[in-house]
Amino acid sequence: MNIIKVRNKYEISEFHNIVHKLYKNEPSWIPHIKQEIEAVFNPQKNPYHQFGEIERFILQENNITIGRVAVFYDKRKKDEADQPIGGMGFFECINDQNAANILFQTCVDWLKKKNIQIMDGPINFGEKNKYWGLMIEGSNKHTVYGQNYHLEYYELLFKEFGFKTYYSQHVYCKDIRLPYPDKFYERSKRIKSRSNISFKHMSGNDFKKYAGYFIEVYNEAWKTHHKFKPMKLEQAEKMFSKMKAVLDKRLIWFGFYKETPICFFIGIPDPNEYLKYVHGNLNLLGKLKFMFFKIFKKPRIVSAMVFGITPKFQKLGLESALAHHTSVRMLKYGYTHVVQTWIGDFNPKMIKVCESFLGSDIYQKLRTYRFLFDSKAKFKPHPIIK
Repeated sequence: MNIIKVRNKYEISEFHNIVHKLYKNEPSWIPHIKQEIEAVFNPQKNPYHQFGEIERFILQENNITIGRVAVFYDKRKKDEADQPIGGMGFFECINDQNAANILFQTCVDWLKKKNIQIMDGPINFGEKNKYWGLMIEGSNKHTVYGQNYHLEYYELLFKEFGFKTYYSQHVYCKDIRLPYPDKFYERSKRIKSRSNISFKHMSGNDFKKYAGYFIEVYNEAWKTHHKFKPMKLEQAEKMFSKMKAVLDKRLIWFGFYKETPICFFIGIPDPNEYLKYVHGNLNLLGKLKFMFFKIFKKPRIVSAMVFGITPKFQKLGLESALAHHTSVRMLKYGYTHVVQTWIGDFNPKMIKVCESFLGSDIYQKLRTYRFLFDSKAKFKPHPIIK
């Protein structure tokens, strides 16, 4: 077997083509868009390059590509003991432990040269809302945009090499045609009876205004999270702008106490309902196919990107009122299901909201692993958010 550092057009093509060979018989698989994956490796398109490095490899046997992987680090990312953490992702491999070990060890050796002794994976050299975690349950179901999909044997490949579970990831789904738990309606009614609380969805194209609402709630709600870094207005504005091609403004809601934003729900029509027809390539033909199906195929699935409530208004039933308000309107617009972006098992508060308050079911499960290069070092799972 021969490990090759990806450099030329042929090697880049092999890096992408192997997934189509491995997953060709998987009816639920929807490939990631190769242009978007390429953007991860492009310093001009991925701002994470200013904080670290990334390298990718393919593995060949008899001149046939049988695996691929990317390895990277972000110098801002450190563990509880302030030790730098590296990452690996975009892992694909035939069902061969030796082949997988070569790919994993290549990542370890690369990171060791950077004086890094910890590796998480499979993760992304970028935000956590894309390409994050190993799917271990739910591969027979529709997978929403940006979420990883993996073959069943991958779990054993990771475990046999020595990876341990750093945290599990739950993807929740709510069929909004079905009733919520009884207490849901009581909490919702109590909140909606208060005249100083209102809900409004996005209108117009003033992304800066809505980005401002978003970070006001987001930074307040997430500040207790482990190693949280406040989001800047420019980042949020860019996030809204990037969603423009798939945006349905009726799925972006903000709750207000008088004039102050206190909660939000950010959803989009799941792009994978259309992207499954472009086979992972948004070239000119792919874009035309995407637009055709976007126009003529009515979306049914809402990909819930994120929702949040400022701490002062938590535990009052606001999440029920927001969900009730938006669900009624989503049904009116023709949507039937809401699939929530993954929630880590280190976040019991959000899990309780999804399961107890909203009555959502676990739809799929993923897992993020950690590998300690020092076999004598003590392994610690992700700290629980209190």
